[in-house]
Amino acid sequence: MTIKWSEMAIAKNKVLLIIVGVLLITNMIVLLVFINMKQNGSRKHDQPGRQGLVQILEEKAGFSKEQLGAYQQLRDQHWTKMKPLLTDMRNAKDSFYRLLYTPETTDSVLELAAAEIGRRQAAIDLQTFHHFQQVRNLCDSSQRPGFDTLIHQVVYRMTAPFRRDNLHPRNPRR
Repeated sequence: MTIKWSEMAIAKNKVLLIIVGVLLITNMIVLLVFINMKQNGSRKHDQPGRQGLVQILEEKAGFSKEQLGAYQQLRDQHWTKMKPLLTDMRNAKDSFYRLLYTPETTDSVLELAAAEIGRRQAAIDLQTFHHFQQVRNLCDSSQRPGFDTLIHQVVYRMTAPFRRDNLHPRNPRR
């Protein structure tokens, strides 16, 4: 009986070892698939970046090298102005949502804090509008239609926060 018991124990151990090995290999394959999907997925959603937009302006609007240089200067000036505006917006929203922790917050205090967010957003939108206006002024008459189409797509993308994976507003996936 002892021999059979030990043979059964060895057989069970072999089966368990095979099962553990299969599970280990399966887990490694699943891990590799997820890592690969994450890397591919992040590439799909990457924004064109600064140089990517320069290339788009060159290809879609037909910007010359001189216009691209002027655009890059305008872009740098724009972001110098935008960074403090975005920081102010973040701070205004932080202050607004911190009111959650003050149970006795009145509606008038909430409305004032929300109005402050609105003022900050208006400043951001005005700065962005003026930037687009300055960049549009770099275009000659033949480039404006291409630029206007591009800006329309950019604005659409800016105002559709949950639909940022494509520039075209008629994307069937939406």
